[in-house]
Amino acid sequence: GYDLPIVLGSFGGYPLDADLMNETLDLLDEYDRLYVDTSAVRYREVLERGVLEHPDRVLFGSGAPDVHPNVGVMEVLTLDVSEDLMARVLAKNPARLVPALAEGADV
Repeated sequence: GYDLPIVLGSFGGYPLDADLMNETLDLLDEYDRLYVDTSAVRYREVLERGVLEHPDRVLFGSGAPDVHPNVGVMEVLTLDVSEDLMARVLAKNPARLVPALAEGADV
């Protein structure tokens, strides 16, 4: 079999379908190599659920060029979650999935 990570953009619910996003979060329980990114989520409760229930499977996605990247950053920074969980979403998870993104990586 393959050990390829799959990242679903927009929590798998583009364009702005909260039901699909929640269904995608349920799929994370079934598929170990499935990840979601935060681009175009816009539903605070769905985003917070994903970060709390699957803190190592949520990756920051800016949504650019459709929205300014700062919008995506602020959506993560204003969640009611710990700073560690925010750091996982914004930096640690992407760096773990793509080692070349890690600080000091020899690319």
